[in-house]
Amino acid sequence: MATCARADGSMTPSEASLITAAAKVLGATLDDPHALESISPVALSAGLKDVGQRTLALQAMILLTLMDGEVSDAEAALISAFATALDIDEPRVANVTQLSRGRIKTLWLDLARRSFARPIFERTLKEKGPAGVWKIVGPMIGLAKDPALVDRFVALGQLPEGTLGYAYFRFVVDHELGFPGEGLVAEEGMWHDLTHVLSGYDTSPHGEVSVVSFIAGYVREDPFFWLFTIALQFHLGIRVSPYSPGMRGFFDPAIVLPAFERGLSVTRDLSRDWDPWPHMARRLEDVRRELHVPPLLREE
Repeated sequence: MATCARADGSMTPSEASLITAAAKVLGATLDDPHALESISPVALSAGLKDVGQRTLALQAMILLTLMDGEVSDAEAALISAFATALDIDEPRVANVTQLSRGRIKTLWLDLARRSFARPIFERTLKEKGPAGVWKIVGPMIGLAKDPALVDRFVALGQLPEGTLGYAYFRFVVDHELGFPGEGLVAEEGMWHDLTHVLSGYDTSPHGEVSVVSFIAGYVREDPFFWLFTIALQFHLGIRVSPYSPGMRGFFDPAIVLPAFERGLSVTRDLSRDWDPWPHMARRLEDVRRELHVPPLLREE
C-alpha cells in the first residue's frame, strides 16, 4: 500500500490514514506509515504464497489508489504489475485503468455487468418471469406501484415499539424513503434499509458509507465489490447506481474498517439468504442477537 501511495509522488494524509487503519486491523504496530519501505511486485509475490492473502493485498492496494481522490496512470500501471506478479484475476484492476483514463461510462457498464443485483434479476426471471423483473426495475424509474404491497408495509406501524417491523416502519417514514410498492424501491431491495435498522447506522453520508462497509462484511460473495463501489460513490463522486449521491471525500478508513469488522460477525448474508418477514414481530434486540450483530459503539 505504501508503494502504491508513492506511485504518483508522496504519500498523502488520506493514504496514510488508510495504511494506519489497515495496520490496526492486522494487529501490527505502525508509528509512521511514511517510514515503510517500498516493495517490488516480484518481492511481494515471493513473500505471499497464499492466494487469499495475495487477493487481499491487491484489493488493499486498489483501495489505496482511490484515497487521494483520483487515479493516475502511474498508479494504474503499478496495480497491473502487482496483479500480474501475484497472478490474481481481480476485475477491479481493469476498473482502476478505466478510472485513470477517464472512461467512466465503460467503468459503469463493467460494474453493472458484475453487479450483486445480477443474480437477483436472473433468479426473479426464472421464478416469476418478466412481470417479476418489472417489479424490480419499475421502481427505479418511479413505476411498478403495488398498493396491496404498500398496505403490508404500512401495517408494520401497528406492531409494538421495539420490534423489528416497527423499527423498519419508523426508519422508512422518518427518513421519507418510501415503501416497496410506492414506485421508489423494490421489495427485493428492502434488505438495505433493514440493514440500517439492524446495524444502527443513519442515512448521513458517513452513515451510508458505514452501512455499505457493514454489508461488505456480511455478504458471502465478492465483498470487495461493496467497498470499491462505495469508495467510487462517496469518495470520487462517481454515480454508480440510480441512487448514487455523487459525493466526494467521505470514505474515511476510521469509519469503514470498524463497520466492515462488525459486518464480519453477522452469521447470515442478509442480502440473499434471509427472509425478514417471519422476524418482523420479534424484538429488534432479539433479532440482532440471533444474527450476531455487534453493538454499535459511540465512536462509530
